[in-house]
Amino acid sequence: MFGDAHLDRLRQAFADQFSEDGHSFIYRKYQKGVPVRVSRLERDGFIAAFNKHARYAIWSSVSVTVGLTLLLVCLMPDSDSPAAQIAMWGSIAALLLPFMVILYRAWNAPSRELERRTPEGPPLSKEEARALAFSRITYGRLALMALMGVGFVWKMSLKIDIFHGSGLVWLVFGGALVLLAAVQAIRKWRFDQY
Repeated sequence: MFGDAHLDRLRQAFADQFSEDGHSFIYRKYQKGVPVRVSRLERDGFIAAFNKHARYAIWSSVSVTVGLTLLLVCLMPDSDSPAAQIAMWGSIAALLLPFMVILYRAWNAPSRELERRTPEGPPLSKEEARALAFSRITYGRLALMALMGVGFVWKMSLKIDIFHGSGLVWLVFGGALVLLAAVQAIRKWRFDQY
């Protein structure tokens, strides 16, 4: 479900909520919440706990995926039947819901534990949060996103007619990816000019 690169990116996003401040760290939920001072030991504990829960969520989802796939193959030999389609989508929901709940609880563990601690200041303003977000987006990633949109449309055009009927959905989806990448690139460029 998640590759090593995705897991590393998820771990890094969690760790980025802690910024070094002298001999301690400042925790900001989602990197923009109120700043709360934590020790190096607390920060390392939060990161270790998150990594453990993320590993648990991913490996349990792999085993559940294998189990559900085998169950669907055994119980639903006709994969095109309406019952099989309902069972498949129900299985996907049954897989994703616990995975998301485990990750959500692990991600919010520091804010739950630190909620009674006195903040060091106010949360970041919208402008400060936007500056932080745009500083983390690279033009290379935006170009990759646009290329993925174009590649997706091209791949689907080899299988179906994307200019008629339900094929238009794929054309719109790919176009939306390209448009989103272009809009974000323009916003980043404008923000970098100030």
